[in-house]
Amino acid sequence: MPTTTIVPPDPSAPITKAVIAAAGSGTRFLPATKAVPKEMIPLIDRPIVQYIVEELADSGIGDVIFVTRWDKKVLEDHFDRHPTLEDALAADGKAQYLAEVRRANELVNAAFIRQRGPYGNGTPALNAAPLVGDAPFVYAFADDLVSSTVPFTRQLIDQYRKTPGVILGAQRVEKDQVPKYGMIETDEVMRVTRIVEKPTPTQVTSDLVGFGRYILPPEIADILAETPTGKGDELWLMDAIEAYMQRGGPVYACPVDDGRWLTTGDPVNYLEALFHYAMRREDLGADFKRIVRRVARDL
Repeated sequence: MPTTTIVPPDPSAPITKAVIAAAGSGTRFLPATKAVPKEMIPLIDRPIVQYIVEELADSGIGDVIFVTRWDKKVLEDHFDRHPTLEDALAADGKAQYLAEVRRANELVNAAFIRQRGPYGNGTPALNAAPLVGDAPFVYAFADDLVSSTVPFTRQLIDQYRKTPGVILGAQRVEKDQVPKYGMIETDEVMRVTRIVEKPTPTQVTSDLVGFGRYILPPEIADILAETPTGKGDELWLMDAIEAYMQRGGPVYACPVDDGRWLTTGDPVNYLEALFHYAMRREDLGADFKRIVRRVARDL
């Protein structure tokens, strides 16, 4: 791999685009995902992926590139207009539902491309590079949510302004959770010094876990193009980030502030996310808490 030194990133570079990796198979949710993409499984009355798009929009992101595959056209349909449904809702005087249906289409400018190349979480970033252009961009996994007072993408952008480079979304976890994740070690200014995949608790001194939300500089595409496939013959984004570090590129962690990361990648964590968002809904929270208390009495 070439050893060209990374050019220092521009902290004032505009960040207006995001890429959402949505080409996974959702195996852990079968048989539901036989016909419905995992990203479209609802959390209450919105699909999982819409929570991410709302966060991006609330953070000033105007253009979102979805990297999908052949059986996920329903994603395109969800973020498009539905004139027949809209006309029916308008005719029935259902203004609230009409506004919600239209809102999904109005959040961002959405583009959709098909994933091509090796399987792996680095491939969507590589595929989207021609559309992203020569600017840093937000990269999000379609099953990782963040519930926070300040939208987490805004937190990532603010971190980039202070410490430009690769920015890794991070969450502090209990020590017994360390072996489940890729752990991030940093110095006192949150610059990443080491990334360890699923270590034992004694192998790391950090309690920071990285998850699927990043700001990536444009150079990452060239590095990904040169990165060989790794474990499972997949193209791993973290392999490219480590190569970026080796070439002098700065990488910083951005822990979630006043909030928490919620993955929906498996049924158990999905249920926790569902409970979290339901309890915080003004229109549903009180009733949902009553149901939870009633169910808890039967345990």
